[in-house]
Amino acid sequence: MNYEKTCEDCLKEMFKRVGEKYPNEKLTSQDKWYDKHSWTPEEENDFRNWMTKFLKKKHRWNKKMIESEIAMFLLMWGWKNDPQPWENKK
Repeated sequence: MNYEKTCEDCLKEMFKRVGEKYPNEKLTSQDKWYDKHSWTPEEENDFRNWMTKFLKKKHRWNKKMIESEIAMFLLMWGWKNDPQPWENKK
């Protein structure tokens, strides 16, 4: 199992969802780069669903392991949640 490749694939998808490319040295070299973008809870949940399917297919992990890995991934690298998404979506 190549855990680094899995993380890279998930980061590529996460960056794509906010209109960025990964790897992005300009962005990721900044302190707290993960605070530079945000997404709504619905967008995060959609990513969570994508990641669940991806991890099931790639690693065939059980549900508990997948949920744990996703929670840790989003805690460490996930975009911040947009507290008032209706203001930014006009």
